[in-house]
Amino acid sequence: MPKYMSLIWTSLAIALVLNLIVFLVAYEKQTDKLTDITYALTFIIIALYSWWAGEDENGVYKITLLFMVLIWAVRLGSYLFVRVNIKGKDHRFDAFRNKFRRYLRFWILQGISIWIVSLPFIMGLSKSIAEINEIRGNFIVTLGMAVWIAGFLLESIADRQKFRFRLNPANEGKFMNRGLFNVIRYPNYLGEMLIWIGVFMSVIPLLRGLEWLSIISPLWICILLIFLSGIPFLERSNEKRYAHLKEFQIYKKRTSKLIPFIY
Repeated sequence: MPKYMSLIWTSLAIALVLNLIVFLVAYEKQTDKLTDITYALTFIIIALYSWWAGEDENGVYKITLLFMVLIWAVRLGSYLFVRVNIKGKDHRFDAFRNKFRRYLRFWILQGISIWIVSLPFIMGLSKSIAEINEIRGNFIVTLGMAVWIAGFLLESIADRQKFRFRLNPANEGKFMNRGLFNVIRYPNYLGEMLIWIGVFMSVIPLLRGLEWLSIISPLWICILLIFLSGIPFLERSNEKRYAHLKEFQIYKKRTSKLIPFIY
């Protein structure tokens, strides 16, 4: 059995077990302050395990790939944890926080989603030093890491801009349309998508046969944010809060969601 197969199934077990354990605590305490930090922590544990259990020694490529995941997870996890503690709760869970099965379903789906998104870096970290040496200087790898950097900066700056905006009492009842949000409506989501596209691109030259199925990682992130829990949720929330404002309607008409003049 290829090395990556054992890493894949062990990573699935890690994601599900960790999320189920935290679910029991979260349900007992009736809190949703643990969801996002658990999301980030699961990525960290899977990445560290894959790096530790991978083939051969760990060179520059593997360490770089590992840190791409760790830096993203630490920044996003800490930001979301601070944000939910300031807000007091995450309103996404108001409808089912006290419903055992629905809340459990969320945690199971979160674990599975983390596993799906993790597949490319699991593949990369499973490779032998001989395989990695063959792709040294590969343009696609370099381009992938550049895309990751662009996505990381975009997401980090957008999160910081929105966080500072929300902390200002003078902005109570106002919608965010400044900085990057004046260019597109969801720059943080675009950054998140670029991060995982970049990770996948960084392992493309190493993929063989069924390993190409790991393309589901960036596809899943894009589907999740564009069609499921990301943009649709915020679109409904923003309409409910700001639809009465003429400035908001003008903002929606002139500002694309993710790509200027396209979408």
